[in-house]
Amino acid sequence: MRKSITLLLAALITCSMAWGKDGEKRPAKVYFKDGKLHFSSIDEQFHLWMDNRIYLDAAIYSPVRDVSGLTSKINKDLEEDDGHFRFSNGVSVRRARFALKAEFYRNWFAELDLDFANNEVEIKDLFVGYRFNKRLSLKAGHFKVPMSMERTTSSKYLSLAERPMAVEAFADGRRLGIAATAWGNGWWVSGGAFGREIDIIQKERNRGDDGWALAARVALSTPAEKEWTVHVGGYANYQTPAEGGLDDRMAVFRTFPESRVDRRRFVQTEIENVRHYAVAGVEAGFRFRKWLAYGEYIYTNLSRYTYGSEKQKTDLENAIFNGWYVTASYMILGENRRYAPDEAEFSELGQSAKGHRLEIAGRVSHINLNDFHDPKAYITGGKATSYSAALNWMPVRNVMLGLNYIYMDNDKYADSKGQITFNNKALSDALPKGIDFHVCQLRIMVSF
Repeated sequence: MRKSITLLLAALITCSMAWGKDGEKRPAKVYFKDGKLHFSSIDEQFHLWMDNRIYLDAAIYSPVRDVSGLTSKINKDLEEDDGHFRFSNGVSVRRARFALKAEFYRNWFAELDLDFANNEVEIKDLFVGYRFNKRLSLKAGHFKVPMSMERTTSSKYLSLAERPMAVEAFADGRRLGIAATAWGNGWWVSGGAFGREIDIIQKERNRGDDGWALAARVALSTPAEKEWTVHVGGYANYQTPAEGGLDDRMAVFRTFPESRVDRRRFVQTEIENVRHYAVAGVEAGFRFRKWLAYGEYIYTNLSRYTYGSEKQKTDLENAIFNGWYVTASYMILGENRRYAPDEAEFSELGQSAKGHRLEIAGRVSHINLNDFHDPKAYITGGKATSYSAALNWMPVRNVMLGLNYIYMDNDKYADSKGQITFNNKALSDALPKGIDFHVCQLRIMVSF
C-alpha cells in the first residue's frame, strides 16, 4: 500500500513537471484579493497565492476542587520539575502558518502549508492534484483524510477556538495518501487510501510497517444559493495501525480539553495488540439567515487480542468508544457563514456591508475512552464533557478576536494516561469526581 501511494505521487509530480517545460516567458499580474497576495499570468495558465495565518492564545485555568496535593509525571525536558500538578496559565502561539497554493495549466493544482508554532517546523499540507473537470479531482500527498465536517473545515472558519474532543481523537487529521473527490447539485463524495502522518517518519528508525487506512465521506445538501441550507452526511475509516518498531500494532486515541495553552491531555489511551479498528460517523447541519447549528456522532470499534500460555494469541472482546458534539451560533452583526458545496461544509463568511462582524456561539461535546466489555483487559482512557461559549469579533475580514469560556467535566479516569496521581495512588482512588476546571481564553487570529 505504501509503495503504491509513493509511486502514484511520483508519477503525478513527473507529469506536472513534464507538461510545464514549454520555456515560454509569460506576462504576469500581481494583486490582492480578500487581503491575500496573488500572482497570476495574463493568460491565466498559472496562478499562485498565499494563505498565511497567525493564532495567539492566552488562557487561564481554574480548577473546581483543590488540586494542590496531586502529583504529575516529571517532564524530562524541563531543567527543574518538582512533580507537583499545576495548570500552565499563560500565552502560546497556537498556529504560525505559511502556505502557498498554486494552479497551473488550468487543470493542475498544488499546495505547500507549513506550521512554525512552538519553534518547530511541521508540514501540514503538501500535495499535487489534477482536476478532470470543475467537479471531479484527484490529489496525492499529505492532506486531510475525508472524515468529519468539523475536521475538514479550515480552522479559520471555526466558531470556537478548538475542534471538539471526539473529532480530535477519532477523526484522522492529515496523512500521506491519495484521494478522489466529486460533487454535484446536492451531493458530495470523497474517498481514498492513506498511510501515516508525515511529521514523525524521520524521527524513527526500524519502525516497521506503516499501516494503512481506507476512508470515505459522503454528504447531501439543499441548494447553496438559498438563504437556508440543510446538510446531512456520514463517513467511515477502516484502519490497520502502524507497527511502530514492534511486531504487534498499537492504537493511540487522545485529545486536548478544547484548549491548548496547557499542553496536558487528560483523556487519552494507548492500546496494544490491535488488529484493526473502524470509525464511523454521522453529521448534520442547518443554516438559516444568521443562525447556524450542526453536530456529529462518532463511533469506534477496535479489534484486539492478548497472549495466553506459550505465546498463543487469544481474542478479546472488541473495545468500543464514542463521542459527539452539538454547536450553535448566531451572527449578531454581518452575514453568516456560507455553505461550500465543493467542500460540503460551512466555511467562508458572507460579505458584510458594515465591514465588521460579531458572532456568539456555544457548544456541548462529549468523549468516552473507557471500555469495560472484557474483564481481562479494561480500558480506562477517561471520559469528559465540555461546555463552551464564544464571542467573536471580526473588525475586518482578516482579523478575529475571540473570547472563549470552557467548563471541563472529567471523570476519575481522565488522568493523562496515569501520569496524574496522589501520593502514588491512582487519581480514580484519590479524586473520584475527577479534575474539573474552567478555562477563560482569548484568541487573536490574523489571516493574510
